[in-house]
Amino acid sequence: MQLFSILSVILIFAPLALLLSFTPYLTRETISFGVTVSEYNYYTPILRKLRKTFAAVSLIGNGLVIFVCLYLLRSANEESTAIITGVCTVMFVMYWVALHLFFHLKMKKLKETLPSGEAPQRVKIDTTFRQNKLTYSNYWFLIHMAIIVAVAIISILNYDALPNVIPMKYDLQGNVTSSVPKTYLSVLAINLVQLGVIALLMLVNWSIKTSKQQLTMTNPAQFAAKNIQFRRKWSLFTIITGLLLTILFAFIQMNMFVPNLVLLTAISFIVPVVIVLGAIWLALTGRQGGGEIRNHQEDSERSKEQPLNDDEYWKLGFIYYNANDPSFTVEKRYGIGWTINFAHPLSGVLLLLIIAIVVISRVLSQ
Repeated sequence: MQLFSILSVILIFAPLALLLSFTPYLTRETISFGVTVSEYNYYTPILRKLRKTFAAVSLIGNGLVIFVCLYLLRSANEESTAIITGVCTVMFVMYWVALHLFFHLKMKKLKETLPSGEAPQRVKIDTTFRQNKLTYSNYWFLIHMAIIVAVAIISILNYDALPNVIPMKYDLQGNVTSSVPKTYLSVLAINLVQLGVIALLMLVNWSIKTSKQQLTMTNPAQFAAKNIQFRRKWSLFTIITGLLLTILFAFIQMNMFVPNLVLLTAISFIVPVVIVLGAIWLALTGRQGGGEIRNHQEDSERSKEQPLNDDEYWKLGFIYYNANDPSFTVEKRYGIGWTINFAHPLSGVLLLLIIAIVVISRVLSQ
């Protein structure tokens, strides 16, 4: 029985299924399945029913994928475990995409039947918003870099102590499945990956700070305060995530000199689970942008004002492409967090950075 693989499915896929199923309840109250609506329409019975239907269908479908995956993993060997996990991951993602597109298209048709109200579209801006401390400083990443540099120096000083062939991957029985010849590049390649990851996380933290301001139509000052809290807690999570990944990579590198497969396996399992569960916990404890999760509201509290309708720039409800917007990052329309403006020139640079990190990681693990 592949205990770690089964635990990974339970501790990562199950919470993710829960998060994805209730995502429509976590987005802004002016967005329904990637489509702009008024806050009043968001709480109409027809859209409440649509959210409930999505949650039920999503939980059932994702639950079946997880159940099949766990069933197949019971007696899988090392090779088939990787195949089963990979296939189930693809099925998980494809099911979510198909479900989202179905409900997004359904919502676009429903929008035509919803009351538009008499209130015009309005845009509200808080000119003092940028004067607040929106995120934690990127200087905190100096701690991560110090660890990376320290481990790199230790690796160089103890280079001669390494065997001529360095083990890179192990199976669950402790057998070496991949190794590389000893060179300074192969020893320090992990540090290069670490620096790439930290650079990416610093960019994420910067994006949280500089992303375009969005305000609700009702009580914008209060919502702005909650939005600041929202950005700060995700900024802190980004910094902590970077530290955990730095520690994980440091253990992997130190394992070359002082092999301890049990400790390495445990840390390699615990760190990703902690990061994923932390992100899911943050997402499920607050609405996108810092709003409160509330499915029931008095009619008198619901705003009929029409928010700015920029649906044309959101392809399929979650891909933002607006050449007229100088913003590099914006809040996600579907889900929790931020996404990039794919029409911005820097988007290509970011994608190349991500591809480079993935390629170096793959080469390193061969």
